[in-house]
Amino acid sequence: MGGVDALRRHPIFACYINVISGLRHNAEALQKLLYLAGKGLPSIYIPTSTPGANSPITPAGSVALDNAGVLLGLVLSQLKREGAPYIMPGFDPGPLDMRTMSSPYARPVHGIFQSLAEMYRLPAFGLGGASDAKLVDQQAAAEAALTLLAETLGGGNIIHDLGYLESGLSCSLAQLAICDEMVGWIKVFVRGIDVSDEALALDVISKVGHEGSYLGTEHTLSHFREEWYPKIFERYMYADWERKGSKSLLQRASERVEKILAAHQPEPLAEDIQTELRRIVKRRVTDKNRTAE
Repeated sequence: MGGVDALRRHPIFACYINVISGLRHNAEALQKLLYLAGKGLPSIYIPTSTPGANSPITPAGSVALDNAGVLLGLVLSQLKREGAPYIMPGFDPGPLDMRTMSSPYARPVHGIFQSLAEMYRLPAFGLGGASDAKLVDQQAAAEAALTLLAETLGGGNIIHDLGYLESGLSCSLAQLAICDEMVGWIKVFVRGIDVSDEALALDVISKVGHEGSYLGTEHTLSHFREEWYPKIFERYMYADWERKGSKSLLQRASERVEKILAAHQPEPLAEDIQTELRRIVKRRVTDKNRTAE
């Protein structure tokens, strides 16, 4: 990044810190929080009680308990370094499902923590694109879509857990590809509509008239690419879909994953940065060996 000050101005990472609950903060979590605050780097501080187990079963009660932990983390970070960036939860704690003893990710109750984040004027770390399903199936797609849209409309600043299945116990790259398609759809949905003179196209309407076609107009040629075109969602007519192999969404998503994995070439780090990273790792290994001796 070019130095400590440059990293502080433009951080490229944030540490996701979980604590046991709003009333119990383990030492390792606090060490991470204070270290990051001291460096002026962002921390994501998330108390994670389970309502019905170690916090009240009611949404308001569980948020009240965990919010105490949010404020404790905020105060400690600011005492360490005033102005240190701090990110709080935007998703409400998931209660214990008394039928299955699991903690669901795709529940419909949402918004208390997000409202608090807006009141505190803090960025919020939301949960979306996740499912309690065990397979990439209809339930997985429905719950991912609902949680992504709900989190977006709720104002989440960072939305995580895309592609998660089984209440956060597993993840699917195919499900992640499906979530990527949903994110594209949602971004267009929330960006608003252009109502400029060019977009209203009243002059084009006047010119084409009530029986003309817009297919060959310069206006259509100039703007049709602005429409959202899906990568894996299906729009072909039935006969064309059948001719292309009658592939399901899961099959199309899996093929996209394989294509990305086979073709993607990440941009390598500059040689001097690679050399410095190797030096840091080597020094750490050497120090560790000396401590062991």
